[in-house]
Amino acid sequence: MSISSPQCILVGVDAHGQAEKALNVAIGLAQRFGARLELVHGVKSSHGFARLAPDAVENARRAILSGINASLSGAQLPVGFSEEHLTVEVVKHPAELVLRRAAELDAELIVLGRHQRHGLLNFDDTVRGVLSQATCPVWVQAGPLRETQRILVPVDLSDDSIAVLRGAVHWAHAHSAELLVLHCFSSPELFSDEGWAMPGPTYVVEGLRKDAEAEFDQAMAAMDWQGVDHELVFVEDDPVPRILRLQDTVDLVMMGTHGHTGFSGALLGHVADLVTRHGHVPVLTVRHPERSWLV
Repeated sequence: MSISSPQCILVGVDAHGQAEKALNVAIGLAQRFGARLELVHGVKSSHGFARLAPDAVENARRAILSGINASLSGAQLPVGFSEEHLTVEVVKHPAELVLRRAAELDAELIVLGRHQRHGLLNFDDTVRGVLSQATCPVWVQAGPLRETQRILVPVDLSDDSIAVLRGAVHWAHAHSAELLVLHCFSSPELFSDEGWAMPGPTYVVEGLRKDAEAEFDQAMAAMDWQGVDHELVFVEDDPVPRILRLQDTVDLVMMGTHGHTGFSGALLGHVADLVTRHGHVPVLTVRHPERSWLV
């Protein structure tokens, strides 16, 4: 699996034109990296899972291909693309179909559109399900299409997040983009006998903050930036609101969905979920294949 140069890209499409932006992004990435493009769509029967008429799948396939050709906004499908690269199946859960096809094809990138509660590929069902289980990076397209010139990479200094940053360096190099690397230090909280959260002693918090900043500086100094322009930001703040405030200054957010082991690892998955759900710029998430994300 390669974050920087995927050779097979799988994109979720629908029959209503809601995945147009995701498809355009996938086409652009496939052309940039010389990757094979595969499309997948799930058909859900209103008469029950096992009773779908045989011609319904073929009708859906034709509708999708017709819609794709009519709505590519000037983009063209890669040379060599044919109907064989479009999988249309009856499904109970679209995420399961996307994940299964990604595994069968050895896809190195999944691209999905984010459109909440519209059609089959809605965020709550498909996108979050794919994010929680995919072993390859997942690109979630939100907002208008844009050229990738500046990438925000939140890190928590775990080995996994540093690995994502290395991938982001390769990605930025391939796109001639610059990086904004963010580390948010969150002040630890103590709890009273009654269970109320209280800030820790000032001298303890300050010591922890200095240690975290020194660790951040050391990790960034050891990074091979490959000549990529980069800005380093260390702040004391909650990560989600800070990332969402910074999104207007970047074209892509790239982040892991698992960090330190234990609770903080689950927290990073929670951060990726919230940023993907509420942000309006594309998010490229990378989950370590041996980690789990609580859903």
